[in-house]
Amino acid sequence: MTSPKQPTHLKDKDLVEFATKFLQLWAASARQVLSNAEGLKTILLGQGPSYAFGPGGLVEMTDEIADALRGFVLRAARLLGSKAAHEKAISSIAMNQAHEHVAGGTTLNDAVTSLIQEVFTQANSSFEYLAPNYLFQLHDTVKDIRIGPVRVLRTSDFSAERQALYPNDRAQIVPAEQFYFQLQSPKIVIGMRPVCWLVGVDAVAENVEEEGKWLIDVAVSYLRLNHASWQGHFPGNGEIEPHPARPWRLHNEGVKIQGPRISAGGSAVPARYQIDDAVLNTTNDSKFVENAKLIFGPPKKSLAERVSQGLGWLSRGRQAEERAERLLYFFTAIEALLSNDDKTAPVVQTIARHGSVLLTDDNAVRPKAAANIKQLYSLRSSLVHAGNRSVLWSATNGAQALAEQMFHVVLDKADLKVTHASFCDDLAAASYGVPWPTP
Repeated sequence: MTSPKQPTHLKDKDLVEFATKFLQLWAASARQVLSNAEGLKTILLGQGPSYAFGPGGLVEMTDEIADALRGFVLRAARLLGSKAAHEKAISSIAMNQAHEHVAGGTTLNDAVTSLIQEVFTQANSSFEYLAPNYLFQLHDTVKDIRIGPVRVLRTSDFSAERQALYPNDRAQIVPAEQFYFQLQSPKIVIGMRPVCWLVGVDAVAENVEEEGKWLIDVAVSYLRLNHASWQGHFPGNGEIEPHPARPWRLHNEGVKIQGPRISAGGSAVPARYQIDDAVLNTTNDSKFVENAKLIFGPPKKSLAERVSQGLGWLSRGRQAEERAERLLYFFTAIEALLSNDDKTAPVVQTIARHGSVLLTDDNAVRPKAAANIKQLYSLRSSLVHAGNRSVLWSATNGAQALAEQMFHVVLDKADLKVTHASFCDDLAAASYGVPWPTP
């Protein structure tokens, strides 16, 4: 009978060494503090170095312990990746495990294994993230919509579903105009906006809000570019799109003064996405559903991975209020889609040529499209490299139009399962005068 394979992270030499050194130093410090009466006296008087107190007693946080802990935290974070890693959380887990090691008298090898396992177990957790929805309005005929792991539904429906699953749950979530949290014995009542986001998030607990917001941003851009005809006050080109989970600022609170003249106030009605039966049909389309699976769970180095990244930055660009910031986000999205791994290729030329292929099949128009992209990209370069924020609204709106058109074409025509490298190769070949996508 073969023994089960050891998890990869338990084989990482650097991680194991940092964990071992940290636990050894921690246990030694705990023993030293307990045997040092003078040291205990300084602690009681609030003097001397910093200490950590827990089940394992008092531990002096020496520079050596701090260095070992820092090394363990950084190595674990790199192995976990940005979504699953949270340095403060890893540090807290490590100290708790070290206290348990001292208190329980476990062997060093067992303590190292337990520490690493606990960090990776908590990091690779799954949550449901519920947030107020300030961006979508559900028509009376629409119960909910799903965009990959992102769901939009009424808070009353979510509450009923949860009650059916957990009838003895002490927490009760109810529709309300604004968020509140109250203890109404024996229940804890949470007020949530009548329409909410419900997002499945795989991340460490401390990163759930951040990762959940990013998934919402990806979902909003994906739906925006797939649905053909939006109704109502839709966030058009150049309009600031409301934050999906925060209240819109209805009134300007600043005052403009010009000599004896004063102007104050002013308000704007926030744009919204009206979710009606037509939008529901879009989200139920088989191609929409299949592409959503790829975008929210993309294969490594695939076109879907780059499209997913770019869709999130498109939303950030629409949400930004400052012209230069918007331009930067839109070009970040374009670069996510079109920049390749060939370090020898000129970035601007590549993006301009490949972008022109996505924008038109007319060879007479492609050079003009490429020149337009280069001109706008020069503003982005000036902003990034020189901090020059002299950007006109027309330039920012032009960058938004280009970026959204490129992504719309890719979502409509491209196979998201292909590698990003092969996608770039096809664009490069087409840039010499043939239609895209090539048969």
